Amino acid sequence: MDYQNDKVKLEKASKDNVNLLINWTLDPIAQGPYKKVPNMNEKELKDLFLNNEDREYFLIKNKSDKPIGRFYFRKWHFNQQSNLIDWELNIIIADEEERGKGYGTSTQLLAIEILKKREETNSIFAYTMNENIAERRSLEKCGFDLTGNLINPYYRVNLGALNPENFVLYVLKF
Repeated sequence: MDYQNDKVKLEKASKDNVNLLINWTLDPIAQGPYKKVPNMNEKELKDLFLNNEDREYFLIKNKSDKPIGRFYFRKWHFNQQSNLIDWELNIIIADEEERGKGYGTSTQLLAIEILKKREETNSIFAYTMNENIAERRSLEKCGFDLTGNLINPYYRVNLGALNPENFVLYVLKF
């Protein structure tokens, strides 16, 4: 299913667009200064984008239908009530020329609108590096509350080798 607002369109990951999503994910320039290229090959990424039950991946397009980035929301079950979901948002604006134009904020506002309608939604959260001022502003514009660094007793996200003290957590509760 595709979603849109007045600025962006979210096109569900499919066999028609997955190669672009893979290319961006493996490209350090598309990932931008605050993301890392994952240690995954093309086959693993294709499976992740098309078959992961906990994540919904999308191609972000601007209103001219130009692909500009990748977005997903991911299910987490932090709450003891297994029917409640805490959704993580994750975004990259892969086209460097399109960064700073409000597409990230518009995409995240659209995701909030989608996820608020799902009765299983308990909260929506996102985290970013401390120095990613543009994403921090975007999350604040979307109504997220800064809760501090990523070390959090409820939102137990494992970053692997990355230091969670280098990341801040933003949360929207319902």
